[in-house]
Amino acid sequence: MNSEPRGRSSVLALAGDPDEAASVADALESADAAPASVGDDIAAADVAVVLDAEGLDAVRSRDGSCRVVAFVDDPVSTTAIDPLVDAVATTPTDLDATLRWLAARDESGTDPADEALRAERDQLLALFSNVPDPAIAYDYVDSEPIVHRVNDAFEETFGYDAETVVGESVDDFIVPASDEAESEATELNDRLQRGENVRREVTRETADGPRHFILHVVPIRLDTENVSGYAIYTDVTERREREAALERQNERLDEFASIVSHDLRNPLSVAEGYVDLAAETGETGYLGKASEALDRMDELVGDLLSLARQGESVGETSPVSIEALARDAWESVDTSDAELVVDGDVTIDANATRTRELLENVFRNSVEHGSTGSPTESGDSVEHGSTSSRAPPDDSVKHGRSRDGDADGANHLTVRVGEASFRGGDGEAGSGFFVEDDGRGLPEAERDRVFESGFTTEENGTGLGLAITKRIADAHGWEVRALAGESGGARFEFKTA
Repeated sequence: MNSEPRGRSSVLALAGDPDEAASVADALESADAAPASVGDDIAAADVAVVLDAEGLDAVRSRDGSCRVVAFVDDPVSTTAIDPLVDAVATTPTDLDATLRWLAARDESGTDPADEALRAERDQLLALFSNVPDPAIAYDYVDSEPIVHRVNDAFEETFGYDAETVVGESVDDFIVPASDEAESEATELNDRLQRGENVRREVTRETADGPRHFILHVVPIRLDTENVSGYAIYTDVTERREREAALERQNERLDEFASIVSHDLRNPLSVAEGYVDLAAETGETGYLGKASEALDRMDELVGDLLSLARQGESVGETSPVSIEALARDAWESVDTSDAELVVDGDVTIDANATRTRELLENVFRNSVEHGSTGSPTESGDSVEHGSTSSRAPPDDSVKHGRSRDGDADGANHLTVRVGEASFRGGDGEAGSGFFVEDDGRGLPEAERDRVFESGFTTEENGTGLGLAITKRIADAHGWEVRALAGESGGARFEFKTA
């Protein structure tokens, strides 16, 4: 919304140097401007633009009243802070905007009481031009916060020059396009017009995207209806990000404290008990039980360290083969009599080391929790290759004998890896990979919890393996979800693109 008045003001530019006064008059676009020497009659002018002390003295010595704008390089010079001055401008853009602002105030019939504050207002504006934070001076026109002036920091931070935003509603440029943000801006405008002082953390659109600010807005008068004020935006984005990172770190420390205090304490107590029994009775058989408890502790410590090392960055990435990583990961896991079947290769952009760790954790989960049982109802909503068909014998990896010792291995666990294609609700396609077993599956009520740290359905489970898996996926920017597989087992899908 533009606040430029319909009419044009008559302006005289006065300076000790007539040529300088003429240059300023020629540069003005929003007014009918003419230069005047210090001896000219200026009583009929709407506005006198004074460039130096001689121009100011010429206005002071004449009868009649007119508004006075000081156009100077130094906003705190003697000429600028003279009580006779109504406004201060330091650039041609500022001067043009100031003349439009004065004309708009005259047309709107501004309360005469505001006039006594004009000099103070523009002295503050001179200070605002030098503050490091983005700042604007605004006037409300039809309940819209119209920009009167901006400082250099505003132009740099928000990416709009003064010529673009002066005379327009600042909300149209920097308030995010969401119902919540627009409702918040409306509430702030209502409060400011009632004369309330506002200080609030807000999100605003800038040249670098959304950022967080402490918005401090001061109306020109408190506790009364008014139309003008100042707004300063102090960027607190980095502080917010540090706070968020600290919060995540504290949450992870809470996880670790819970595991150390509970899960590690139990096998430690068991080991201590068996060692004491061995010492009391001389029976070395108790030491075997103690060793089993210590192995359990070693497993917990390994998972805990892995969880602690997962960050939000995966470092360097490169095209990697899921088939190659899956086969390497399979060899690193005690898979007993389980079988790995690869349904075609998938090449993704990833960190090979951490993606292999992701697959190791999923494989370990399938082997430890995937004993065969009756199929569950499938919740599969993904398109993929022929996951229900068996791959050729040379495309699988077997470890040991079948679970039940059958000659044909009919009841052994099969874990399948392959390419997955996704269709979102918006119709956009995606791609990635899946890991699926034909074990007992995931109860539907537990699928949303399997990635929680510490959640497990097994008495001896750590509840960390799938939590680590999700951390690695999140660090890559992938989406991960747990479903029921086609054969009733557990299925994990990773959307990578």
